[in-house]
Amino acid sequence: MNSFFRKLSWLTRRRSKEQELRDELQFHLEEETEEHQAKGLENEEALRAARRGLGNITLLEENTRAMWSWTFCEQFAQDVRYALRTMAHNRGFTLLAALSLALGIGANTAIFSFMDAILLRSLPVSDPQSLVRMVWHTQRNESHGTNYHDSSYYDAKTGQDSGVFPYPALEVFRRNDSVFSTVFGFQGTGKLNLTIQGQAEVADGEYVSGDYFRGLGIVPAAGRLLGPDDDRAGAPPVVVINFALSQRRFAGPGNAVGQPILINNIPFTVAGVAPPEFFGTDLDLVPDFYLPMHSNLLLDAANLYSAPAGRYMDTTVDWVDIMARLRPGVNLAQAQATLAPQFAQYESANPTKRGRDDLPKLVMKEGGAGIDALRRRYSKPLYLLMTMVGLILAIACANIANLQLARASARRREIAVRLSMGAGRGRVIRQLLTESVLLALLGGAAGVGFGVWGSRLLTILLASGRENFTLGANLNWHVLAVAAVLSLLTGVLFGLAPAIQSTRVGLIPALKESRTGETRSRSFLGVSLGHALVVSQIAMSLLMLVAAGLFVGTLGNLESIELGFNRDRVLTFRLNAWQAGHRDAEIGSFYNELRRRFSEIPGVRNASLSSLPLIGGGNWFTSVSAAGAKPRTSKIVSVGQDFFTTMQVPVLLGRAIEERDVAGAPVVAVVDQVFAKANFGAANPLGQHLRFPHDACPKCDVEIVGLSSDVRVGRLKEKPPPVVYLSFSQGVAEPPREMVFELRTAGNPLGYVNAVREIVRQADARLPVSEVTTQKALIDGTISQEITFARLCSAFAMLALAIACVGLYGTVSYNVARRTGEIGIRMALGARRGTLVWMVLRGVLTLAAVGLAISVPIALGASKLVGAFLFDMKPNDPVTLALAVVTLLCAAVLAGYAPARKASRIDPMIALRQE
Repeated sequence: MNSFFRKLSWLTRRRSKEQELRDELQFHLEEETEEHQAKGLENEEALRAARRGLGNITLLEENTRAMWSWTFCEQFAQDVRYALRTMAHNRGFTLLAALSLALGIGANTAIFSFMDAILLRSLPVSDPQSLVRMVWHTQRNESHGTNYHDSSYYDAKTGQDSGVFPYPALEVFRRNDSVFSTVFGFQGTGKLNLTIQGQAEVADGEYVSGDYFRGLGIVPAAGRLLGPDDDRAGAPPVVVINFALSQRRFAGPGNAVGQPILINNIPFTVAGVAPPEFFGTDLDLVPDFYLPMHSNLLLDAANLYSAPAGRYMDTTVDWVDIMARLRPGVNLAQAQATLAPQFAQYESANPTKRGRDDLPKLVMKEGGAGIDALRRRYSKPLYLLMTMVGLILAIACANIANLQLARASARRREIAVRLSMGAGRGRVIRQLLTESVLLALLGGAAGVGFGVWGSRLLTILLASGRENFTLGANLNWHVLAVAAVLSLLTGVLFGLAPAIQSTRVGLIPALKESRTGETRSRSFLGVSLGHALVVSQIAMSLLMLVAAGLFVGTLGNLESIELGFNRDRVLTFRLNAWQAGHRDAEIGSFYNELRRRFSEIPGVRNASLSSLPLIGGGNWFTSVSAAGAKPRTSKIVSVGQDFFTTMQVPVLLGRAIEERDVAGAPVVAVVDQVFAKANFGAANPLGQHLRFPHDACPKCDVEIVGLSSDVRVGRLKEKPPPVVYLSFSQGVAEPPREMVFELRTAGNPLGYVNAVREIVRQADARLPVSEVTTQKALIDGTISQEITFARLCSAFAMLALAIACVGLYGTVSYNVARRTGEIGIRMALGARRGTLVWMVLRGVLTLAAVGLAISVPIALGASKLVGAFLFDMKPNDPVTLALAVVTLLCAAVLAGYAPARKASRIDPMIALRQE
């Protein structure tokens, strides 16, 4: 401890201590001199004798300082100062290297920020480690209900996992109070009509059980949260809203408590506001408000498919996600062992649900991260993107290391002088590594800025124009720590090999070199390590070019799919008049009147509506029997008049749905070619009759009046399904509640949005217009992952190629400059310019050929890893590989041609004079 304070005292009083040391040594020197003078020596001789006796004063000072201070810290400060001076002296190199690293580190930071947000981050709740999710597992692909959370997942190898249970299962889990301190359930409400202070909008909500907030350990930002007394039939209707909604509509959480709001035209009172950091249990579906679960008895009372009251007792319908909090001292394995037999007994008591041959088994999973739908969807793409940006950083490191090697040859004489004066090799390596690490830290600091910008750009790409996109990455200490570690590692990575090689110099030959450090070397790019670095850059660039080519090809294949309709200049939006208070008896006429008024907007050529968009909407399939044949599963689309004209779907035979096809008129349908061929073969389908299941349309006798061409409905990647088009006004399959309107316009479709909103406001101010977009954007949203991949991979591949080419250009230029004398001699001896150009390019092409020979087999093998992301393309597509190879060769030739051309224009007299 005394030694520590002594050294600390030296650091704080360095100047005075240094002066004391010099004074003490001077005192000893004077004492020794006087002693020699007393022995009869002259003044000069006495001084020389005293100095010989005292020894090397400089060495004594160094040894004394070593005892006083932390030598390493002092030397480190010296290294930093010298490195900063070196970087300032070589500004061009510093800026080029820092920019390369900034791009590489920035790309890694941006992708990792999304990995942190999606894959690594826990729920912002109290003690997330003690939360568990209930999941049942079976080998079969089964679906017995719905939930707005994507918590069910089927894999052909492992079977199906689902986090959705019947409500009675929630009561089974609640009885285990020895294992769980709290058990709670939740279900998404879907899009509901939310009216606040007379302004209507569409919002997402969450039905939650009474212990939901207590189980998560949430503290309200204002008011109170929901409790068990709120979650019962007949309880006063209350709601908890999220923090963002309170700020947007009430100017703060304090003003929102106690305020009335309308949800689907039913009054609720705001009981409290959730904290700002809380987003629910599913990052993919952030609720605007939270309702007691039993409030669905009010909001879903007229549910088309199952009344909510019946679902609370039904053991065959899965609709509730269930989570629980473990009691202190209970781990996941103990809870699994306790609950699994009870769940098996529960399933055995309800055999009508799935049958006895494959009863599901309970699997308890960690719930600290919430619903894992977003992880399943983005984990593989993010790992792939992380690999690509890792390659970019590796290319940048190889680039800078190669330039460092070239610079090291120019510093041979400097390093030889330092070594010859007694500097240790380790000391010199440490100083060179300090330069590299400082350079990397400079690039890392700039890379954080690039990372923030890149994460925002990536958010925009992933959102694909969706207003309710909630996934976003933030810069936090995790991301900053990763950026710092990357900076340090890259600094050591690209600096270590050049530093070691720089100190392996012959002192005598190096000291005899000229001040320019010019060496005689028959190697084109310096030492063999330089060759390896260039080859590695070329190899990694090819891998990225192949990946980019595959994704661009996939995107091209998707965009060239024949849709069966014209997607250009079509505005789409949704209206749900039922949620605004309209009822089934008059909704049809209300929608028809809106359609008529939309068609009268100047610039709108046609207007129609349908139960779902052709691509990018939901799916509704049911069994349809034709001509007494076996029922076949077909897709049902309810449409209005002028639908086929608006969407430009050709009607090949008969007629389309018309204005006369209303309630009370004969029920009619239009079928597509797929349906007609499957049910009637080559026969004419007109006049044939269809029957629907009893629950869809009892006693319906539907006549086919038209045959349309095939249209891709639902998913872009699927072939056209059998489709039956019905008149929404006749309400055959389902009452017209939420409808999608389509307007074909003369100009930009989005330019008509204000006119549409004004017409809807005049018709009913309670009715919000939602999901306003174009048909083209709607289709692009279904392939947003492919679009994002193609854009990002192309950008990353071009970035990697640019970094590699810049490095190749810089290295070739540097070595050409160092071979000025040799080139001058060649030209003086009669060498032609073309020969000199070819001499330089030959070296570049040789390295490119080696890099291609290494990377082509790797690319063929690695491309199989992205096969799941491709559409209508093989992972080892020869055209893509050939284009990548040609692109890389052309880039390498361009990178080498400029310095080669410069070499061919060297004046031999100037070069020889320099030599």
